[in-house]
Amino acid sequence: MKKKVFFFLITTISLFAASANGAPMAYSVNSDGQDQETFDSLYLIDLAISGSEQRRGPLVTGDDTVFWDTEGLAFAPDGTLWGVDDNARILFPINTTTATINFLEIISLPPSIPTGGSNDFGMTFACDNTLYLTSVITRTLYHFDEQGNSTMVGGAGALGANISAIAAIGNPARLYGLGNGLLESGAIDSPNLYSIDTTTGIATLIGPLTNALPYNEGGLAFDGSGKLWAITDRSGLNNQPSQVLSIDVGTGLATPVSVTVETGFESLAIAPPANCEFQIGRGYDDPYDRIPTLGPIGLLLTTLALMIVGMIFLRRRIS
Repeated sequence: MKKKVFFFLITTISLFAASANGAPMAYSVNSDGQDQETFDSLYLIDLAISGSEQRRGPLVTGDDTVFWDTEGLAFAPDGTLWGVDDNARILFPINTTTATINFLEIISLPPSIPTGGSNDFGMTFACDNTLYLTSVITRTLYHFDEQGNSTMVGGAGALGANISAIAAIGNPARLYGLGNGLLESGAIDSPNLYSIDTTTGIATLIGPLTNALPYNEGGLAFDGSGKLWAITDRSGLNNQPSQVLSIDVGTGLATPVSVTVETGFESLAIAPPANCEFQIGRGYDDPYDRIPTLGPIGLLLTTLALMIVGMIFLRRRIS
């Protein structure tokens, strides 16, 4: 009987420890959704297997101007959620509770970024408040400073791939990109994970998104613990729901986590930039990346589990 109780305790505590390191909450916009009443809305998504989606509402300004093509989302270091709209070619902060946008805070993109609504922007903030943007039309990385001034990183087309989702981590920033899955013709495009040099704008292949279902475009973001996540837009495949994936930054290996109910998600924002303590000598060729560990709560519960095990064995030895 004592053994059964013992194993029950250990199993229960282990489950608590695992759940403490569970999937996070994230924001996305169903900009390719098919439902006329709900598309182009901000959603709060539980990325876990048993997750849920909460619609916050359409992206609108105070004068009821609706943005119909928001393809990138990212949290700034101060915790503000920003979006980029391809059709309107603007950047704007979003109220995460109401999905409303203050018209006075909208920033127009520079003329150097093409019009036409096919940029399929990728967007992310770095720890120093730098905003990075990618365009599929130009296959180019852009850098925005705190004043909104833009600079093309490297030469035009330096990315060399149709990358429509990016995510930054660390200080100095390490930048990762997600290639589009399928071309409009249905042919395979570049469903891979890339590292992107923030000086030259060149994308280097890390590996294919193994285990991911076929997709059109996607969103990419790090959570607060430094884990990389993706959400894929599969609305072009008979209006299939989006897939949530966790991504291995070293190989590109994708682990399926959940599937959404709503369709058309191609952006992802989870948390402000992570791992922002300054790291001397860190770069793309630095092999000493951090080893993923449990979060603080998970570590506490694991410690308690080990203490209980020790107390049980000590008590048995004394008796």
